[in-house]
Amino acid sequence: MGHDQRFKEFLHAFLQDFLKLFYPDVEERLDFHGIEFLDTEVFTDLYDGSRREADVVAKLRTHDGKPELVLIHIEVQARTEPDVNERMFEYYSLLRARYKLPIFPIVVYLHRGKEGLVIEEYHESLFEVEILRFRYGSVRLARLNAEDILKEAVRSAPAWRL
Repeated sequence: MGHDQRFKEFLHAFLQDFLKLFYPDVEERLDFHGIEFLDTEVFTDLYDGSRREADVVAKLRTHDGKPELVLIHIEVQARTEPDVNERMFEYYSLLRARYKLPIFPIVVYLHRGKEGLVIEEYHESLFEVEILRFRYGSVRLARLNAEDILKEAVRSAPAWRL
């Protein structure tokens, strides 16, 4: 079993903790009692016929009392690939078209990279006019300070979980 698969299993078991550590404002707004992990079924891109499979897609309700559902899409990458920005937008578009729900997309890199926790963007322009700007969260685990992460995890964890 490769690193990607192990990390996907980890995210299924500890998605709330992962979000609490890296995206605490998002985690606070979500109700994890009714979490539903959707099949990472293969999506077919209608335009070019390519097949895609998302890594982790979870469906959750928010705490704000509205019947709003949110999809959390996490893509696990062992290394940076040149088309990852475009691919994240394609996943977003396919998931949005299928479920008609807001989506919080995140890519998790398991290797060294330029930065730790950032917002990445995908742009499309035509005739010097920006047509599209798509933003998503990016966590580069190897670039984060493990001591800082551990301190935050211990600080925010309930005593019974230590």
